[in-house]
Amino acid sequence: MSVGRLLPVLIALLLARGLVGQGGGEIVGQRQGLRPTFGRVVDKAGAPIVDAVVTMVGASPHLLPSLQDIHVVEVATDKRGRAMARLEPGLCYLAWAKGRVASGERVYSEAIGYFSAGAMFELVCKQPDDRMTVTLTGAEPWRHLGPLRYFAMTRNPGMAVELTRDQDGAFAWPGYPYVFFEVRLPDDQALWHCRVESQLHLPPPQTVKLRAVDSAGKPLAGAEVQHRVGLLSSWRLDGSRSVGQDRMRRLGVTDAEGRCAVEVPYPSDPLREGVDNLLLFVKAAGRPAVAGGRWHRACYQSDRKVPAFKGDELLFTCGDAGEVMRGALAEAPAGTVAHLTAVCKLFLQRNSYLHDARVFTAEVAADGSFAFDDVPAELHSSRLAFVPPPGSRWQPPVLAALRGRQLPNEVQRREGEEVVAPELVSLELSVIDPGGGPARGAVVLLSSADQRGVLLRDSLLRVPLDERGSARLRLLSGRWAVAAITEGGYGGQVFELTQRNHSVRLDLVPLASMTVVCRDAAGKPIAGARVRKRGTITRGTNNPLDAILESLVARASTRWRFLATDREGMVKIPFVPFQNVEQRVEISWIGGKSDRFTLRGGEEMVLEIAGDGGRR
Repeated sequence: MSVGRLLPVLIALLLARGLVGQGGGEIVGQRQGLRPTFGRVVDKAGAPIVDAVVTMVGASPHLLPSLQDIHVVEVATDKRGRAMARLEPGLCYLAWAKGRVASGERVYSEAIGYFSAGAMFELVCKQPDDRMTVTLTGAEPWRHLGPLRYFAMTRNPGMAVELTRDQDGAFAWPGYPYVFFEVRLPDDQALWHCRVESQLHLPPPQTVKLRAVDSAGKPLAGAEVQHRVGLLSSWRLDGSRSVGQDRMRRLGVTDAEGRCAVEVPYPSDPLREGVDNLLLFVKAAGRPAVAGGRWHRACYQSDRKVPAFKGDELLFTCGDAGEVMRGALAEAPAGTVAHLTAVCKLFLQRNSYLHDARVFTAEVAADGSFAFDDVPAELHSSRLAFVPPPGSRWQPPVLAALRGRQLPNEVQRREGEEVVAPELVSLELSVIDPGGGPARGAVVLLSSADQRGVLLRDSLLRVPLDERGSARLRLLSGRWAVAAITEGGYGGQVFELTQRNHSVRLDLVPLASMTVVCRDAAGKPIAGARVRKRGTITRGTNNPLDAILESLVARASTRWRFLATDREGMVKIPFVPFQNVEQRVEISWIGGKSDRFTLRGGEEMVLEIAGDGGRR
């Protein structure tokens, strides 16, 4: 079930098994101001599951996990399937559950999210854990780098578990939601990263020769070479992505002639026979990093697609030092990190390019100044944020994503200029559910209403609400848009934020729903049939709020994966009835599926589907 569902019973307190923070893997001290959050775990028939382990992971999805003190909590359910954990306000959480082993089988729920401290939710364990073992071959040729280490990893933000081989040389896989396998070197750098399968083969070492030169063709000595081993992708539980984590490995530096030979795991010669991804980055002092190699079956050299590689060296032309992006935020405490999420460009031909999301960081000086000197000259868009130092109670301002390569005017600073504090506005945001109560534990979406060419996926920010359904934010004045969806309601609005207008109330309206009844040729109900999304027809507009509401349509449909017809063959499909989007679905079951049909709300509708009328 989705986040925000009020449980029909009072949930008794349970002693949490532990409050564990993941910040580089270490256990951190006791957190302050934690709020009780309640969950319930049931099986596919709705019966409570006793002694299930509920895992909750909290973070700020728009920031790099390596810069955060990620909050991980595990609790056990009682005899009624109930669990309680104390969570930290201001974080966005996701959760999943695993039942105890019974008859050799252990069931688990899919992950749900995002929600905030004070939420109530339900997890349904339907899938049996496959209890897979993983075998890995090909490690021996890499022994010269030292003893290798092996890890199971979830999506980002999440958890990592170090694995050890059993007596047969295999790894016991921890199961869902650990979906990535990673081989690391003794210094904890990633060597190889992939999606897990029962049989894996670590590719052998392949030597790649490269040369770094400046724009005039002169060699660049001392340039650092890195390999993007893989991308630890983010969760998309609510229909949107967040910041992923590049798994990078430092390979070496160029010599006096700008040359460097590196070893990478690859099935064959990457320059002549390769088809798999292999992206290398060369970073010379004071110059932006330049990418080259293979990406999505295409060849890239110095950030640009080429028909094929020439010669036996991969050439990296590192352009002249671009304009340093200088900014300042006088109020930032010592130890703050400036965090720039940038959509970089891998050029295809003419003005077309692939989006390549990267993150750049800079230390904030004592006077609040910071500088990014390694950002490429051309960006599609960027967003500036600030990460407070550990233990700080300072609340950083929320800044809008901007088109191209720029910082907000209010924090821009030329070298030698005095640092001036920007004028920020404190926003009091409250969200009311359709029943008139606070949308406690919900996570809402916030974006500038003046996107100016920024894609919605790169402009949305998740904002966790407190137990009063409220949030207090600090923003720059201007036009903003806010939207929210809960178990029973949705809504959005655009508002003008000024010093005189800094209180916004968002009243949600009920979701629409359509009831579908599924029967076979004999008129008997079909239980367990699933709802499948089968496309949308969207009519675009220039209204900034419409784009936000369209995202709510997608977010509502992510919950359909939990839906199935009951014993009477009935299922109720909740959806956002946005007039600019026609939503199409089908009902599928073992042996058949329905024709596609359009969701229509306003009235309770019953759609009769004959089992023999579906496509086989």
